[in-house]
Amino acid sequence: MIKKIVLLSILLINIRCLAQEIYIIPQVGLNANTYDFGETSSNLSNQRFSPGVSAGVGLNIALDELRTFILQPEINYSMRNNRTDHISSGTMNEALTIQQKSTLHYLEIPLLARFDFGIGTRYYFNAGPSFSYALGGREKLESDEPRIQSYNRSADFDNRFNRTDWSALIGGGIEFPFNDGFLVLDARFSWGFKTLYKSREIQRVDNEGNLTSTIVGPEGKNRIFTLSIGYALPLN
Repeated sequence: MIKKIVLLSILLINIRCLAQEIYIIPQVGLNANTYDFGETSSNLSNQRFSPGVSAGVGLNIALDELRTFILQPEINYSMRNNRTDHISSGTMNEALTIQQKSTLHYLEIPLLARFDFGIGTRYYFNAGPSFSYALGGREKLESDEPRIQSYNRSADFDNRFNRTDWSALIGGGIEFPFNDGFLVLDARFSWGFKTLYKSREIQRVDNEGNLTSTIVGPEGKNRIFTLSIGYALPLN
């Protein structure tokens, strides 16, 4: 552990020595989160738009005098909301809707490489990896079918949800000179690699009106679009 801390300190010192300009960027925004269920049975469900908030801070470290190549580590809070409607047929073939809702709170740590161009008003695109850790959350189920019990409970990270996620970020934006800093508009997409669920039980009513229950394994990878605004303040 001590060796890792020393190596990290040396790396930060070297970056600080190479940096031409450093800005700190407080930022806030909205995200839209969906789950990619692949070829599983959950892919037949309908996901609805359910935005969440995001907020955090980044360090904008220019590695050349013209600020064309920038290293940008960040630490962010992300609320990931999701609503999924499961449609099935009950007795007399009436349509039944089972709504599953979840709100999960994540700490995200992206490390982005940013490429800038333009004079005055500047444009950029960025890309890089991101690590996410779930701090907590809740999940809720609402059903038209009285035999399927509704619930509203804390998210179970021991048996149901994976707490960590790795993802790739890609995006871009525009920054406008404002006083001593820059006003930054940023849009990015996150492609998660780790499944959201460890396993879960899905309850449905079949065409004959019988209640069925299916246990599904790991599935559901995060796909997140985030739009944010920030202000870059010079530190040196």
